[in-house]
Amino acid sequence: MRMRYNHILLVGPHSSKHVVCEGTTALIALLEGTRLVVANVGDSRGVMCDGRGNAIPLSFDHKPQQMRERKRIKEAGGFITFNGVWRVAGILATSRALGDYPLKDKKLVIADPDILTFDLDDHKPLFLVLASDGLWDTFSNEEAVAFIKERLNEPHYGAKSITLQSFYRGSLDNITVVIINFKEQKWSYVSMKKPEPKKTS
Repeated sequence: MRMRYNHILLVGPHSSKHVVCEGTTALIALLEGTRLVVANVGDSRGVMCDGRGNAIPLSFDHKPQQMRERKRIKEAGGFITFNGVWRVAGILATSRALGDYPLKDKKLVIADPDILTFDLDDHKPLFLVLASDGLWDTFSNEEAVAFIKERLNEPHYGAKSITLQSFYRGSLDNITVVIINFKEQKWSYVSMKKPEPKKTS
C-alpha cells in the first residue's frame, strides 16, 4: 500500500485508475543555528512563545475565506460556499493541501507552501506549538501559549493536557500537538483522532 501511494506521488495522480482522493496538511519547522524556518500547506498552525511570553504566529492558515485565497480560487474558475465552515467548491475546508487530487486539476486547491523565517536571537523563544486545526478550533494563539506556559513541567510539556482540553471544549476534528521546549531543547508529541460516529442498527 505504501509503495502504491509513493508511486502516485512520484508520477502523478492520473497514472492510477484508482485515484486517492484524501489529502493532508503539512507544517514544518527547521532550525538552522539561530534561524527558524517554518513552511506550511493547509491549516495546521505554528505559534512561538517568545521570551516575554507573547504568542508569535509562525504560519498562515490557508482557509478559503481569506481574501488572497478566495481571489485565487475565483480566478481559477472555482467558488467557495459556507455551510458551518467555508469550503472550496463546497467540499474542502482548506484551500491548500497535499493530495485532494480531484480539486487540483483546475488549481482550486494547491500545494504551494508559505515559508517564513525568524531570527531566534530577536525572539528568544521559550517554546513552539505546532498543531493541527483540531486544536485551533478551540484555542486562540494567546490561549494556547498561556495554557502551555503553565504546564511545561509536565511529562509532555503540556501537549497531552492541551489536547485533552481541546477535546473537552468540543473540538470535532483530529487533534495533533507538538511542543518544542527550547529551555530543555526537547520536544513532545500527542495526537488524538476525532471520535468515530456511532453505528445505528
